[in-house]
Amino acid sequence: MDHVVVVLSYFGREDTLSCLESIVPSEDAIHPLVIDNGSFDGVLDASRARFGDRISTLQLETNQGFTGGMNAGLRWALERGARTVTLLNNDTVVSPGALERLEQTAAGGAAVAPEIRYLADAGHVWFGGGVVDPSTGLARHLAEGELSPTDEDGVRESEVLTGCCVTATAEVWRRVGLFDERFFLNFEDSDWSVRATQLGVPLLVDTRAVIHHAVSASFAGEFSYLGLYFFARNGLTFVHERTSAGVLGEARFIRRHLLPQLKPRPSRSMRSVGRNGLVLGYAFRDALTGRFGGAPTRLQRVAKAWASQNVQP
Repeated sequence: MDHVVVVLSYFGREDTLSCLESIVPSEDAIHPLVIDNGSFDGVLDASRARFGDRISTLQLETNQGFTGGMNAGLRWALERGARTVTLLNNDTVVSPGALERLEQTAAGGAAVAPEIRYLADAGHVWFGGGVVDPSTGLARHLAEGELSPTDEDGVRESEVLTGCCVTATAEVWRRVGLFDERFFLNFEDSDWSVRATQLGVPLLVDTRAVIHHAVSASFAGEFSYLGLYFFARNGLTFVHERTSAGVLGEARFIRRHLLPQLKPRPSRSMRSVGRNGLVLGYAFRDALTGRFGGAPTRLQRVAKAWASQNVQP
């Protein structure tokens, strides 16, 4: 296999099928691998029924998080001799020629992301480059007005890439390594980006390759609550381990990005503030004690109950 595209699905059957519809018409050398991350929602059967041997599938028995699921796909691709591997969110739609363009740009030894636009608002860019804030250590996307000009080939450098879509050769994936599975979800791409940079791997955004991203699909239901947990726990871990922001940076991260979640506002009731406080309590505890992986079982149960009440965080 020349180029394997790993598409990870967790209760995302319809999104995944739409994503595959945009990939399968690509060149025959591009081969999608669809992974069900423990949801058993029929996504693999539906994918095989629609696309046949144009795709491969892999069933994981439990939800291993974004990190574990994508790592399973990376191992699968590398063991089968893939020369290039792209990791792709299932809630994306790929423009014609984008994967081929990413492969060409990555062939020089860089890790490459496309320009990622909003699926619901294609006129605006969701990701065109990223930086690590030296004050707080927060890895963030650059706003459209902050993006630097590209070179004559439509490529710009970036401090960090997004796990929504990243392409690299097998050599680069082996050199940098897999995602750190402690993160489970959130900041794993920033951590990987820093490690890649430390090894001299260029991080690029090729604006000639465009995909569209639903964005919110990854944090629906209970994950609309657990997203805060992973952002806080993993953000503190990333700042501490991968940046030079130090203790003051960690304090700024907490003050600027976490404590505002505890302030009431017209769209945030006192009940939501209380829920956020519980979530952050778990996150602070686990960051301090080194408890990683998935969210605590009790917090997962509580978040599921909150989601069933259909109340926004």
